[in-house]
Amino acid sequence: MDSALLRRIDGLLHEKDDRELRDILEHEDTRTIADVIDELPRGKRKLFLFLPPELQSEVILLLEEDSVEAVLPRLSDFTIARFLHFMDEDDATDILQRLKPHHRTHVLALLKGDRKRRIEKLLSFKPDTAGGLMDLAFLEADPQALVSATVTAVRDFAKIHKQVPVVLIHDKGGVHWIPPRLLVSTAGGVAVGTIAKPVLSIVHSTDREQVLELMAKENCDIICVTDERDKILGVVHLNDLLRVAKEEASEDAYRMAAVLPMETPYLGTTFMMVWKKRFVWLSVLFIAELFTFTALASFDHSIAAVTVLALFVPLCISTGGNSGSQAATLVTRALALGEVTPKDWWKLLRRELLMGLALGTALGAVGFLRASFTPSSILGGADRWTLALVIGESVAAICLWGTLVGAMLPLVFRRFGFDPGYASSPFVATFVDVTGIVIYFSIAQILIV
Repeated sequence: MDSALLRRIDGLLHEKDDRELRDILEHEDTRTIADVIDELPRGKRKLFLFLPPELQSEVILLLEEDSVEAVLPRLSDFTIARFLHFMDEDDATDILQRLKPHHRTHVLALLKGDRKRRIEKLLSFKPDTAGGLMDLAFLEADPQALVSATVTAVRDFAKIHKQVPVVLIHDKGGVHWIPPRLLVSTAGGVAVGTIAKPVLSIVHSTDREQVLELMAKENCDIICVTDERDKILGVVHLNDLLRVAKEEASEDAYRMAAVLPMETPYLGTTFMMVWKKRFVWLSVLFIAELFTFTALASFDHSIAAVTVLALFVPLCISTGGNSGSQAATLVTRALALGEVTPKDWWKLLRRELLMGLALGTALGAVGFLRASFTPSSILGGADRWTLALVIGESVAAICLWGTLVGAMLPLVFRRFGFDPGYASSPFVATFVDVTGIVIYFSIAQILIV
């Protein structure tokens, strides 16, 4: 970010030198203009109004979320409708979905013809589904159509809609598409059906996260969207999913940290909003941790009999929380990438059972050695080697338990339709803390008390 340019534009806004501002903006690229608007105080982001409509249509797609929220409400219906004219229909739909219903209706009333009908069609789908992501720029071709005729149809479509369409073929063999490079490099007398490539298709109601997982798993550039009767409605491009991937990654990161997702940049979010987002989960986890007190209270006689047991509680319990958090993170990532599904629960259980045993045995051995060096003055009459055995077995058992809980919880959440990101590290650690205390003192009661 050019700080000198930012200071100059800030000064011109203060001086209200509109002519000089427009002259500067004409010579800057869209990325630079978007960065300047993002850096300006919220009250001065009206700089967007000085841009011509065509440039506005490009810049608004590059702005940070906080800037879009600051700019859009200030724009008149006419201003929005004017720059929407230069945008792809799916991008225009995304902008309209940000507006309040009455504002959206007024802007739509200013749009005309086929473009208005196509945007209204996209608005009829939920924004977090394949239908809400899809692009309507496609052509259905007959398999027997010649390449030359298809190229002409593509050019005609592009002239009308200002967008190059994807060429699709839909027959008994399923949906196929013709990559642009093949279309332009193949002789005009060849039938397009001979150069078509298979393409995946999904129903319009498919969740956008599932679309992202499918495209990542199959490594494809486009995916076809159909209705319940298998009629083609549109296509989703890989580029359309980049924003989705960023949003989903952010949501998962927030959930794994036990924070409610924030829609605006951290420094652009008010103190009270950040407090609320963090307090909700922390209060839930705090209440859950109160069960730790209940668990400890139920073993008060064991603690009173062998006080040294209390000293090893943090060591044993933290092992379960750490191993569970590790497993939860690995499984959540595998689910997000489509590497595993809830149907793979048995394979995952066997793998993590062995992993938990291996990790627990290794850490239990370390715990055994540490406990065996406990000073006699602290033992309080307890047998050194029996105590070491309790600690070693407890660490091993709690590590195994934490690993299994961390691995299975994301699958359970996904199975019941919840985001596996909710199986956050703090959530797993809290659950294992409470149950780990029960495991620890149960072993102690059997061996030492």
